[in-house]
Amino acid sequence: MTRPDPLALWEQTSRDLLAVLRDLTDDDWAKPALPGWSVRDVLAHRAHLESEAAGMPQPEGGRVDIAVEGTGPMTSDITEAGVVARRGRSVAELLDELETACVRRREVLADLDISDLKAPAPGLVGVLGWDTGTRLRNRPIDLWVHEQDIRVATGRPVTTTGVGAQHVAGLMTRVFPTTLRRLPAGTAVVACITGPQGRVLAARVGEDGRAAPFDPSEGSDVTLEMDDVTRLRLTEGRITPDEAQVQVTGDEGIVAIVLGRLNVTP
Repeated sequence: MTRPDPLALWEQTSRDLLAVLRDLTDDDWAKPALPGWSVRDVLAHRAHLESEAAGMPQPEGGRVDIAVEGTGPMTSDITEAGVVARRGRSVAELLDELETACVRRREVLADLDISDLKAPAPGLVGVLGWDTGTRLRNRPIDLWVHEQDIRVATGRPVTTTGVGAQHVAGLMTRVFPTTLRRLPAGTAVVACITGPQGRVLAARVGEDGRAAPFDPSEGSDVTLEMDDVTRLRLTEGRITPDEAQVQVTGDEGIVAIVLGRLNVTP
């Protein structure tokens, strides 16, 4: 696949999520999707953030005061406020809000200047200190990850064939060397991933304590083998290393450290 335009990627991942949401049954909405959140709450969360991106008014209590310096994460109090403020809305109303927000967001972003990705992002995430590049990079991650949360919660298979999965897998590939931080110099790890987002990841720690890619044919201290669903669910923090189906070879201590650090989703 060629790398999509960032705005097209945001649009496509939102369409993919909406397609799953429209396919849900009445019984699906109350199923647990995340700790403290049902499938319906995940819908409310996405309606919140997409409507924020579209510049739409928020319900009473749907915003919290933000005071941060520099780049900050999307904190739980921000996301929880958006969900709680929508608890009185029906599923139909939430779906309508999300669909409307996606259309308006598309219109709002149509003329967005993406020539300078370091420019401050507009809206809520700009207040958090995000630049335009971070905003365009993170929103498709959030959409794809929550689509998979809903799929798992409702007994549907995780999908790794679309542009959302490609985007997440590509970003996680670039940060793979950070899972080796502070390991002894010379430590080498290879991860063999199968599936539509399959690839071979290889990183080795240098004398400066930082890891960098290397030729896996040179051999490694640890080899991990897993499918792309396992790898992506680990990077999302949706499964623990103990729950993951991973074949390992080599130093068990290094294995435990690396698997425990794979959760790098912002």
